[in-house]
Amino acid sequence: MRVALTRPLLLLLLLLGSLGSHADIVDNLYDVRLPVADQSRDARKTVAGQGLELVMIRVSGNRNPAESPAIVEALASPEPFLTRFRYQRQDTEDGGSELWLDMAFSPRQVNSALQSAGLPVWSANRPPVLLWLLVDTEEGRQFVGSGAAADVEQQLRDDVRRRGLALQLPLFDLVDASNLSSDALWTLSVDQVREASQRYGSPFVLMGRATRLSSGQWLASWVLLDGDNTQRFDSDGDDASFMVAAIDRVADLQAQRYAVQTSGGGAEGSGTLVHIDGLESFADYAQMVTYLESLAVIKHANPAWMSGNELVLDLVLNGDMEKVQRFLQLDGRLRERSLDERMSNAPLPVAAYYRWQGRR
Repeated sequence: MRVALTRPLLLLLLLLGSLGSHADIVDNLYDVRLPVADQSRDARKTVAGQGLELVMIRVSGNRNPAESPAIVEALASPEPFLTRFRYQRQDTEDGGSELWLDMAFSPRQVNSALQSAGLPVWSANRPPVLLWLLVDTEEGRQFVGSGAAADVEQQLRDDVRRRGLALQLPLFDLVDASNLSSDALWTLSVDQVREASQRYGSPFVLMGRATRLSSGQWLASWVLLDGDNTQRFDSDGDDASFMVAAIDRVADLQAQRYAVQTSGGGAEGSGTLVHIDGLESFADYAQMVTYLESLAVIKHANPAWMSGNELVLDLVLNGDMEKVQRFLQLDGRLRERSLDERMSNAPLPVAAYYRWQGRR
């Protein structure tokens, strides 16, 4: 039998203040900036449809959401999804100017449309991907992100933004220089890249080499490190767009693992009891609950029992505990307790035991 919380404690739990963000948050998933022909309503509607599709790609993790008839209908009438927009002029290299439209879309409406179409929702808490990329140009071999190959780096950031990835670039300091040489990366030495990447702690590492031919075409080879797993593949492109295939592969893999298929409404998901200790203050409790409910896989985190620094939460899930554990392993803010550490006074059958590690 579950033990109900007392009325004073329930009232106290309603007084949660606003809390700061935590690691691996991808900002502005629902914001888009695109060029627009003029300030007419027809031009704005066309560009808003393009912007809404980009947002849906980022939020669902699906690179082709418009394959759904329900999404096609939403893209044809994007204005209700807009929460704000504004026009801005930007100077161009030829001395002219270009008109841009900044747009912000409603997270609630976007998520609801995706759910109604049977598509998943991927929360902003995403695992970082560490990129080691060496390009061979007329200037020689250069690490992307070290201040060289500006056109490639700009295209990289555009592609990462398009899919909503959390990109991490090496520091390229003396430690990196001693851990990984350009020759080792050019030969795609998995062992040396793994060793050089340990200091960053990224769960995904993308390593690549690319060559620009005299024709201007790029040829690239890649290795994606995902734990103990490796994926090797090639890509090409007439310009720096050769990175599109690599970014899409990482995004597809992450979305498959972390995006959550949610119900469009009606009955709530399954409830699961978890035990958490290590809470030293009410601020700890507030941070922990806010963190859990920011994950797409957790709809609600409801307190079911509390004593001292022990707490049992009833998690209403959009997925299952296996997917919850994947999210929790991303930043280590809740560490799963080993069998010999599991001690509890709770009179409730819990499915998992965790210790709150605090903000990371």
